[in-house]
Amino acid sequence: MNTASKLLSATAASVLIATAVASAGSGAVQTGTKTHPGHHSHGSHRVTPDSPQAKRFVKGVTVAEITAHQTALQRIASLNDDTREVFSNGYQESLDYVVSTLRDAGYSPQVTQFNFPVWSESQPPVLNRVTPPKTYVPGDAADSDQPIADFITMANSPTVELTDAPVFPVGGIVDPPTGGSESGCEAADYTGVSGKVALVQRGTCAFVTKWSLAQAAGATGVIIYNEGNTAARQNPIFVDNQPDPPATIAAVITSYTLGNELLQAYKLGENPTVDLKVYGTFTDRFLPQVIAETRGGDRDHVVVVGAHLDSVEAGPGINDDGSGTATLLAQAEELANGRYHLRNKVRFGWFGAEENGLVGSTYYAHNLSQREVDKIDVMLDYDMLASPNYVRGVYDGDGNAAPDNPAGPEGSGKVEQVFDDWFDAQGLESVRRAFDGRSDYVGFTDRGIPSGGVFAGAEGVKTAEEAAIYGGAAGSWYDPCYHQLCDNLITVLTGVPPLDAEGLAPTGDEAAKRAAQRAMAGGAIKGLTELSAAASYAVYYFGASKDPFSAKVHKARKEARKVGTRGPDYAWHGHGNRVRR
Repeated sequence: MNTASKLLSATAASVLIATAVASAGSGAVQTGTKTHPGHHSHGSHRVTPDSPQAKRFVKGVTVAEITAHQTALQRIASLNDDTREVFSNGYQESLDYVVSTLRDAGYSPQVTQFNFPVWSESQPPVLNRVTPPKTYVPGDAADSDQPIADFITMANSPTVELTDAPVFPVGGIVDPPTGGSESGCEAADYTGVSGKVALVQRGTCAFVTKWSLAQAAGATGVIIYNEGNTAARQNPIFVDNQPDPPATIAAVITSYTLGNELLQAYKLGENPTVDLKVYGTFTDRFLPQVIAETRGGDRDHVVVVGAHLDSVEAGPGINDDGSGTATLLAQAEELANGRYHLRNKVRFGWFGAEENGLVGSTYYAHNLSQREVDKIDVMLDYDMLASPNYVRGVYDGDGNAAPDNPAGPEGSGKVEQVFDDWFDAQGLESVRRAFDGRSDYVGFTDRGIPSGGVFAGAEGVKTAEEAAIYGGAAGSWYDPCYHQLCDNLITVLTGVPPLDAEGLAPTGDEAAKRAAQRAMAGGAIKGLTELSAAASYAVYYFGASKDPFSAKVHKARKEARKVGTRGPDYAWHGHGNRVRR
């Protein structure tokens, strides 16, 4: 029994075993093998789900070991205000735990630094109406949703000074406000805004979407005013989301009263102008993350396996991504103890600040030399493997599961196929998840590295069809505790979210919520069992296989190097700071 196992008391171990046994016979329906279009057999490759060494490795990465590490992470969070977010003591203690566990297993982990620039305002912002003159009161994050301020700068705004700038209301404003405004949600709404400050009403789409569209249309600045349709939508609020591409114009969020004044002035033909001055700045700030690799294996053929070490501020993150963090630790220990003699080098990464925009992993991948990139065969990303209302999600590497799914770099379809092969061999159905840029593979796909992973689900709503396949509760989130305090060890071990979990039958009454609890009980451990097995098989497959990718993949990567491309650009969709609307 390794270090992690010793962390479980006899009582906790009994609970775990009982939960695992119960979940093994609960709810989820095993179906026949699913056929995935465009996927073919491995042909001459020797590693298959039936390979004895592959089966031994998968069996050696036990759920007991994984949950032992999750127990340690929960203990750390409990001692640190129930969080392991990247700026907390809980994150540093989580990092120390990973490092000590790896050293005990015989690794030489490296604590590397990544740059997470901090945004701040060097002086208060200015928003004045020029004619007739009126000065508005600035606020900051501490004044969010309070009537004491008239406007607040959106985080990540650059330094911009505009004087006597014309204000232009964009399309879609609902006046008087009745709710559901789609103002500024489409590019067509910005016709005529070039060279002017866009006046946009809050509504159904994200603030950051409005900001990005205004910038693309040539606006010189953005004033987003609160919608005004309810008492809760009157005051200015602080929003911390990053537009993509990064902002070159400033954005502020104002009270409904301020925005409506400018709107009515425009409607009366007064052609209002404003002084808009924002003094945003970024300061370098370096934070730690952990990299460790196997002693053996070909240094010119590296398998990167990643998870994120941080949680959100709101909770301990024992599923998101304590499940990935713990699975990687168990895999690393099994490789160290099992004498597998893999052909290729396996490099594990516990990345930081994923919840703040994939910061650590992107910094790591983007700062690799091209020579180092060329040595990486594949990136496997494991983020959220223990969702109570789980599905067996596989990233759609070749992008062929739905018309709008982006494909990963050439070779990502092969990664998808490897997961398919494992699930097919177990007689288990799986579902495709879009390669949509919400986890730590993004920095690697930017560099053209084939990538993939498995995923149990976050705030998406389980369908009736999925409930028939996997069990659980249709109409509830895959993880009802996503980004909440209840993403904790109790929820993982029991699979029962509390009644106040945001994603538990969100449109239902108490009876519906209790029924949903019963439907998904035991699901987190069951999902972790199935998804961690697939995750471990893929690690072994790519670690043991000689040249698993086709000549087409090698040619594509060679051509990409010639023209200097970095692979598809996946926009971050806000897995960290929740995208505000």
